[in-house]
Formats: sequence, structure tokens, C-alpha cells
Amino acid sequence: MNHEEKKALTRFILLYTLSSFILMAIIAILYYNKAAAEAKMTCEKDLKNTLLSVEMDLRDACMNGEPYRFDPSRYKLKVGLFDQNRSVVASNLVHPVRDFSKKINMQPTFVQMLKQLRQPLQNIAWIVTEDIRMPSQLHQLKLLIALTMLGAMLFVAFIGYLLSRLLLRPAKERIASLNRFIKDATHEINTPVTALLMSVSALKKKRCGEEKLLRHISISAKQISSIYNTLSYISFNEQQRERRKRFDLKKAIQKNIAFFEEIAQSKKIVIQSDLEPTYVTMVREDADRLIGNLLSNAIKYSYAGTKITVTLHDAIMHVSDEGIGIAPRDQQLILKRYKRVSDRGGGFGIGLDIVNTICIKYAVKLSIQSSAGEGARFTLDFSALRHPLNRR
Repeated sequence: MNHEEKKALTRFILLYTLSSFILMAIIAILYYNKAAAEAKMTCEKDLKNTLLSVEMDLRDACMNGEPYRFDPSRYKLKVGLFDQNRSVVASNLVHPVRDFSKKINMQPTFVQMLKQLRQPLQNIAWIVTEDIRMPSQLHQLKLLIALTMLGAMLFVAFIGYLLSRLLLRPAKERIASLNRFIKDATHEINTPVTALLMSVSALKKKRCGEEKLLRHISISAKQISSIYNTLSYISFNEQQRERRKRFDLKKAIQKNIAFFEEIAQSKKIVIQSDLEPTYVTMVREDADRLIGNLLSNAIKYSYAGTKITVTLHDAIMHVSDEGIGIAPRDQQLILKRYKRVSDRGGGFGIGLDIVNTICIKYAVKLSIQSSAGEGARFTLDFSALRHPLNRR
């Protein structure tokens, strides 16, 4: 699974899981609110019933002329009896009564209900009942809902993963088939392109044929070669072995300028260079692709009759053109694969993606200075690759 597939899979699972979580959260909240409301109603009912039971026992004791004997086992909830001064007469309350002005006092761990008798009975003026079950039940309900939500989320994420893999399988197989075709086609193109370039070069040396015709053939062959190099990098980059060597970046730039000069001349574009020897350590083919794609891009989007300037000083390379330019909002977009902001010049939207990929690979700092209609300037800082022995 490549990076793009992982990215798409992750986004699908996150979106699927998040939407499911929101739906389950709404259901869980509604269920909890209903359960909490029912628990509170039951709690208040039990508190009132206990108050009435205690009051009835007090009145029965008074009517029978007997002293009231407090028996906590007779009552469902905790009970507290207080005199007119709010002093404890008898109690098995777990929590003290702190505020006698409230008829009902709800706390995170208990609920108390108070009743003041119109006439004290056997020195008892206040009856307080207490329920410690309801808050605990609500806490357990919250915990149960949270654990259920967690389990459901894991299950949903797993189902989302299976669904995404199932849905992506046909596209993945199609892409794999297409990639195999591109690799095979790229491999087959190599031989005729190489033969064509060598044949044109030999005909030029022997001065056989019409010069203008040979130039057109040479330009076309080089353009095909440039496309081949792009497809080759995409198709076989993962299979290539690292062969980093020390070489002069100036010579690599000069070689690429010489290669693209004929293509540039077909548009009456002049390539000017001001280069100093700069020794770097990297894969030589990557350097050629980096430079070649920048030059190809500059030629492609330059106006006819303009110039392209390439400089290399203090391990910093500039490639400047006088073309259509790039709007600031598009400067990061064009570095992504298959992204193009203009139909001028054709292309696949791959060249600058390769440039950006190679720069990231070697920690080469890439920056773009441009605005629409005013040309573009690409700056590459090779300081991280500069060889210690490079003193020239």
C-alpha cells in the first residue's frame, strides 16, 4: 500500500468513524438524559415515601401514647430526625445536613429531602431522608455508556477498515494493472529512444540529410527522452539502489543545458548560465532529473524569444525564466503530482512533483519567487549536500 492509498484509507476510516461517533453520541446522550430523568423521579418518589413513613410512625406513637423508637431497618432510605434547634435526635444519615432552607438537596454523591413538621412530634421538628444510590447509579450508567461507546467505536473502525479495503480493491487492482503497463511500456520505449538519439547524433556528425529536418527529429527525440526519464523515475524509483557519489554539480548543469538547448532554440529561447564548481554527494541520476525537470519546465512555460538564466554560486542554484509566472496561491499546488495551473505547454503535472520529491529526499531547500505574468525563479539550496572538500 503506497502513501496515497494509506492517506485515502485513513481519511475514509476517520470520516466514517467520526460520523458514526456523532450519531452514537447523540443516541447515548438522549438515552442518558431519559434514564437520568427516570432515576431522579424514582429517587424523589422513594424520598417522599420514606418521609411519609417516618411521619406516620411518629403520629402513631403519639396517638398511642408511646415513645417513638427509631428503627433504621424499617425504612428503605437513610433517615435523620432533628429538633427545633436542628440538633440531631436520631440519625443514620451518611452525610450531614448543611442547609435546612432547601426542600431537596442534590449533590454528586447523595440526595437529601427535608420536611419541617407543622407541630413538633416528640421533640422532632425536622425529618430528613437521604438516598446515596441514585448518584452511584448515574455514575455507573455513565461508565457503562462510555465503555459501550468505546467498544462500538472500535467495532465501527474495524468495519470501516474492512469496507474501505473492499471498496478500494477494484481500484487498487486497476491501478496496479496500469502501473504494470506503464513500467512495461517505459521499459520498451528505452531502446528505440536511445537508438533514435544515437542515430540523429551520427547523422549530424556525418552531415547527412537536411539540417532543418535533422534538428526537428533531434528535438522530438529529446522530448520523448525527457518524457521517458519522467516515466522511468515514477515506475522504477522504488527499485533503484542508492549510488551516491561525489561530483561537480556545475558539469551536471552544463550537460543538461546542452541537452535542452536545441529544444529551447526551437522557441527562440536563449539559455544563459553563470556557474561555479560545486561538489556535492548524491545519486547522479537524481541530480540530472532535478535539473532537467527545472529546465524543461522553464522552456515549456516561457514565451518565445525570451531567455532562461541558470546560476550556481555558493551551493545555491537559481533557474529563472520570463514566462507566464505562477500566482502565489498556486506555488505549493504545482509541487503536487498531477497538479497543473495552466494548460500552456502540455505536460502531465509530474515534473515539479519529481523536483520536490528529490529535494525532500536530499534536504535541498526549494523556494519559488513568482507572480502571474512575470516569470518564475526557482531557488535550490544544496548546502546540505555540499562536499567538505569543496573549496573552489
